[in-house]
Amino acid sequence: MKKSFLAACLLSITTAIPHQIRNEACTITHQPGFNSNPATHQLISGNLTRTYAVNVPESYNDNLGKAWPMIIDYHGNLGNPEDQYRNSEYYKYPQGQEYLVIYPLGVEKHWQGPTYALPTVNDLLFTVDLLTHLQSTYCIDPLRIYASGKSNGAGFVNLLACSPQGDFFAAFAMAAAALYTDTSLTSCMPTTNKRRKILEAHGLQDATIPYHPTAPGSGGPLPDIGEWVGWWGGEELWEKY
Repeated sequence: MKKSFLAACLLSITTAIPHQIRNEACTITHQPGFNSNPATHQLISGNLTRTYAVNVPESYNDNLGKAWPMIIDYHGNLGNPEDQYRNSEYYKYPQGQEYLVIYPLGVEKHWQGPTYALPTVNDLLFTVDLLTHLQSTYCIDPLRIYASGKSNGAGFVNLLACSPQGDFFAAFAMAAAALYTDTSLTSCMPTTNKRRKILEAHGLQDATIPYHPTAPGSGGPLPDIGEWVGWWGGEELWEKY
């Protein structure tokens, strides 16, 4: 299914009430529009050089000091930031133009979680390092940071929501999530008292990540999506809080 539907849904449940934040990053101007130059958009995380692309709102420089909401959008397996920019289409929506959107690149074009991912790469650490880097570079509202993703990237968004690192995010949105790390009621037990806001859009006829899988996927076993939704919405996940 088109990720643009997910973009519309995420934007409809987030808020974009502007306010001012005073820090050095809020005095820096940036070229509006989409920029994927790895030479200017990189950081070190886990002894690796990691890169990302960014879509800066057209009006970003018009009001320096405005705290912008931000979305970190994770591509699917073998994807890249350019693909994800065209796939999610946040820029097509008027409300989406009020968000700073970041498109990170996975090592070998995939994300932590499935069996095909490199076990030495820690994308949870990378996400925290990326947030630190971005908050020193752009004027970001720390209360309005969101995560979204497609397929393997969506599965990583779920892993993020299942982890303490998810506390940095206000909500999580996924399209056709490859949920290799969340296959039972007890496989995702966030060690936090911050409840998660979760959105997952999934086609009933999805042949790559089936809604009702009958065999493992390319990265390991997969849950039944209907059951998985019930786990997230059930009291069992949160009763300890």
